[in-house]
Amino acid sequence: MTALINQFGVVEDPDNTAGKVLPREIAPGVHWLGDCMLWPGKDKLEHSYTAIFLVSGDDASLLVDTGHPKDWEVEKKQLDELLIGKGLAPLKYVFPTHPEVTHGGNLGRLLDRYPDAVAVGDLRDQHLIFPQHADRFVTKKAGESVDLGNREFVFVEAVFRDLLNTLWGYDRQEQVLFSSDGMGFGHYHGDDHCGKFAEEIPDLPIAELTGIFVEYALYWSRLKSVEPKIARLNHMLDVEYPTKLVCGAHGSSISDPEITLPKVKDGMRQLAKQFSLK
Repeated sequence: MTALINQFGVVEDPDNTAGKVLPREIAPGVHWLGDCMLWPGKDKLEHSYTAIFLVSGDDASLLVDTGHPKDWEVEKKQLDELLIGKGLAPLKYVFPTHPEVTHGGNLGRLLDRYPDAVAVGDLRDQHLIFPQHADRFVTKKAGESVDLGNREFVFVEAVFRDLLNTLWGYDRQEQVLFSSDGMGFGHYHGDDHCGKFAEEIPDLPIAELTGIFVEYALYWSRLKSVEPKIARLNHMLDVEYPTKLVCGAHGSSISDPEITLPKVKDGMRQLAKQFSLK
């Protein structure tokens, strides 16, 4: 792997490590796209996922998150490979789970490139960032859905969120939960981990990595009990939205929630214990 640090101190990856193994079809009609960011660690370069996901029905496709602006060229090629090369249904919905740059930074570019698409989700204040596209914003609340053609995509409550207008998504057909920043782990990984499920990476310290990610990405987790959130998540997955796959923006996707999610919850609990008042 070759990497360069540019004049802004940002690590560039001319080998486009993750972009070479993605997109990956992780369930029928569900593709994992995106790329990695690179960080200079103590001993080596560490990778940090910025994942997006394409869900395709018979009539329309929906993109979960928009990707980091630095990944735009990679993202365009990946979308062309799927929408043009594989003939998937046209992109009609772009769903930024929340307006942080890694999740909504390419929204304007996507709406420019796909003039028949609309943005969907909790889009409060987005008209201030992309005023030229304000007439193409369709507000969706938790519990509402869009029909992709024999495939329903549901907007659901974000149990673990960093911004008030965060939403998660759920594909009813394949029972895939798109958890944005929630349940992020494996956030920092090696180049041999790119595009792999958590269960495909031996000896991944999921609890430890969950704690590291949650501590910094979801700062509120230092200040309040995580148990009510875990209870809410359990009810969501067991009763409301039975889940076979968990796909987050930052971290390896989860192909076996029964095995992996308990480790994620352990990491959250360990972090809460670390910051609890004595």
